[in-house]
Amino acid sequence: MIMIEPNKISYIFDVDGTLTESRKKIEPFFMREFSNWMENKQCFIATGSDFCKTKEQLPEDFLHNFKNIFCCMGNELRDGNGKLISKSSFIIPDSLTEDLAEILKKSKYKLRTGKHLEFRTGMVNFSIIGRNASMSQRLDYKNWDLANQERADIVKFINKEYPTLNASIGGSISIDILEEGRDKGQIIHYLENSGANKIVFVGDRCYPGGNDWGIIRELKKSNLAFEWYQVRDPKETLSLLRVNKVFGGGK
Repeated sequence: MIMIEPNKISYIFDVDGTLTESRKKIEPFFMREFSNWMENKQCFIATGSDFCKTKEQLPEDFLHNFKNIFCCMGNELRDGNGKLISKSSFIIPDSLTEDLAEILKKSKYKLRTGKHLEFRTGMVNFSIIGRNASMSQRLDYKNWDLANQERADIVKFINKEYPTLNASIGGSISIDILEEGRDKGQIIHYLENSGANKIVFVGDRCYPGGNDWGIIRELKKSNLAFEWYQVRDPKETLSLLRVNKVFGGGK
């Protein structure tokens, strides 16, 4: 059960590329300023990562400041103390497993580090380079992918061939795959049904095919008052807090 204060704005923040650099720990200066900003506010996390990875990036005493934590694209709901409230399930079709193996085999990016398919609550995460990649290897792949659009092409293929599923680009090296309707957009339904009246979202992939897009899509369908902001990194997130009036900045 989510307890919403309807007279307060519900602020939702992505993690990778928004509160932290991709898969890195939150910077101490960022955490201090953000923690001060959060006082007396109603904040939520929306991440594609599981809770264990989220705790690697965000300390538990920082997480305690959030009302709820939506992990695995909203398929796992926890309170600010990390207590599991609800979760969904997903079984990947055998044909998709075979297709992903073929995509991995034919990729023009040749480095493989292992752990290419990771099962999370309600979803599967797929990576060509593999989740065992180092930070420098992740950056190399990210830059190569920006030039070659490999992940975008894989997303288009999955969404075309598997209409009951939804694939989106997540983080710097991977793709999130889940059942249609089980992306981050479901978070909006949780909050609206719990009494939220206004939602403000900040993320780094707020475009069609990005794993934050579901939130934008469902906000536009809802009767809620809302605003959303796409950022490139945590520095832009801090700038929003400092200067934008909806965050209390620019006074």
